[in-house]
Amino acid sequence: MKKFFDKMKEIFSKNDAKASMWSFVITIIIFIPFIILFMTVLLQYSYITTQFWVFIYLAILVVILIYSFSSVLYKKLMANYENVKLEKKEYLKTYIDELLSPFCVCFLIVASIVFIDQLSKNIANLHLVQGDVVHFIPYLINWRLAYNTGAAWSMFSSHTNILAMVSLIASIVIVFFLRKFDLKKRPLYSISLSFILGGTIGNMIDRFFYPKGVIDFIDFAFMDFPTFNIADSFLVIGTILLALYLLMDMIKEEKKNKKEKAIQLNESPKDEDMNDD
Repeated sequence: MKKFFDKMKEIFSKNDAKASMWSFVITIIIFIPFIILFMTVLLQYSYITTQFWVFIYLAILVVILIYSFSSVLYKKLMANYENVKLEKKEYLKTYIDELLSPFCVCFLIVASIVFIDQLSKNIANLHLVQGDVVHFIPYLINWRLAYNTGAAWSMFSSHTNILAMVSLIASIVIVFFLRKFDLKKRPLYSISLSFILGGTIGNMIDRFFYPKGVIDFIDFAFMDFPTFNIADSFLVIGTILLALYLLMDMIKEEKKNKKEKAIQLNESPKDEDMNDD
């Protein structure tokens, strides 16, 4: 036990470990009043409204800002421990870099999709009557409120609870793959998975909190197509982009294999000649 405490003491005596620990503690202390305020305001809503989702989205933006601020705290503490004086622009650069980091950008994209989806569903649920058709763009798009207790095209109807759990598991799996989120190196991969995750969470919220099922309200006037919502749109677009990425990756891999085989074929005759000599 003494060895364990000595080891921990040695670890936390290092500047990097101390800066990490204290930046985490200070960030949590900043979070506490925000969380109390957030929960106090949240309890004012007896049911989900448009203002509720606006408040949730603003809260998410604040979380991103506070999270990014922790990197500035870390850099400031490290500078103090090492007796290094940094200019203010260095701290500003650190803050902006963290705001534009893969985690924050991915989190913001997914949160924005969920916000737009839930806000539009809430407005549709309040102002549309189930079964009525409201013309939005003549001969192109109508508003028609419908509730879907199943999956796409009403498959597995009346299994909302099971589908909600499937959506939750799917979201966790997608988050795992989003570890490789990088708009510079993998833009198609990153955007496609962000769209799929946002769409999945959007419909999952409906399945958990709306007893009638997933809220659909967009209807194509020019063709016989099931009513859908914003989350469905992002799911479809994300799936198409992911399929395109996988196809391009397969083509790239195939070209790479052909190139390697060609190099091997070009080298093999030389090897035989050397053996003959």
